Amino acid sequence: MIQDAVELLLFVICILLSAFFSSSEVALISITRAKARTLVNEGQSGSKAVAALKESPEHLLITILIGNTIANIAAASIATAIAIQMFGDIGVGIATGFVVIVLLVFGEIGPKIYAARASDSFALTVAPVILFLSRIFTPVIWLVERISPKFGIGKEIAEPAVTEEEIKEWIDVGKEDGTIEQGEQDMLYSVLEFADTTAREIMTPRVDVIAMEDTVTFEEAIRIFNETGFSRIPVYHDQIDNITGILNVKDVFSAMVSRRKDSVIKEIMYDPMFVPETKKIDDLLKELQVHRVQMAIVLDEYSSFVGTVTVEDILEEIVGDIMDEYDKEEPEVQNISEGVFIVDAQMWVEDINERMEIDLPVDESYETIGGLIIGRLGHIPLHPGEKVEINEGKITLVVMQMHGRRIVKVKIVIHPIKEDNTS
Repeated sequence: MIQDAVELLLFVICILLSAFFSSSEVALISITRAKARTLVNEGQSGSKAVAALKESPEHLLITILIGNTIANIAAASIATAIAIQMFGDIGVGIATGFVVIVLLVFGEIGPKIYAARASDSFALTVAPVILFLSRIFTPVIWLVERISPKFGIGKEIAEPAVTEEEIKEWIDVGKEDGTIEQGEQDMLYSVLEFADTTAREIMTPRVDVIAMEDTVTFEEAIRIFNETGFSRIPVYHDQIDNITGILNVKDVFSAMVSRRKDSVIKEIMYDPMFVPETKKIDDLLKELQVHRVQMAIVLDEYSSFVGTVTVEDILEEIVGDIMDEYDKEEPEVQNISEGVFIVDAQMWVEDINERMEIDLPVDESYETIGGLIIGRLGHIPLHPGEKVEINEGKITLVVMQMHGRRIVKVKIVIHPIKEDNTS
């Protein structure tokens, strides 16, 4: 009788150990190394053990698998012995079915659900025990690590602990749960995409750049600054492709006070900073900070002037548009009526597709909606009103406004799908 009670007690202990290792696996695996460091910084009890285990995830997993395997095998053996004593040879089948059900419910499913709901607190509780067992199982762990590669087991290429896509998923979950606002979500996404953005994507294109020749007088320069509202303007010699400097309005005022008014601006302009259009804007921002300048001149692969980038342009990629008293706020996409939109011709086709949920064709030969129209027409529009049909007439693009040879505004007409009533 006492022997039966002891065997029953050992069986219960094995089930509890199986539950312990199963729940520990869920709790400890779900915690990232970044979270472990946060717990250490907060001074949480058991956090150092968690951090130590996360430094060697293979050791953690092997330790849990060893403990779980021993507990499950022991539980099955004890249950079989008890069943054979009670039912004879048929007890083997009874013990197998009973142990499977008990281990699934009380050794696997139940403990893992509990650990998933309270992963942080549970991980802090069990981490010291698992760390202690990992040291006891060191010889076995060493043997497994030596044998595994011979069978092609193990990671050959180290994978990042946290990927950018996972971070975006966390941001989306935070937005759905209400812990992250829409503006915060947009800013976090912008930060993640910051390092992948090039100068070409954010620059002010050459056709929109206000520049002045190096022969203009201070009075003419002040007039240009006053009309544009800019504080810095590129300066060129003979032709706009030949940018020779950057002029700051403060330098003009200072020179007008201390020098003769008939002087020219090339005497006070500072040397421009040239960057390739493929340069990543995170590196560009660092260079602008090092050189203590606010504007860079963007060149293409043929060293031709294609645009300008300012510190403000770079910061706007993270925080959104920064409006000052000279900026005229006008939405890039205006909904005129149902299925009719007016857009900025300089908007990228990919951005329009994303914002309007349409499917305009994307090609390497163009980037903007204006470029798409020129590509389909085969020539630069001669006047507003020229249009092209896209996607078999489902979408019409109409040139609404031009400045010289440049398209300024485009009307997008999305035609409703006609239902075929014929049967």
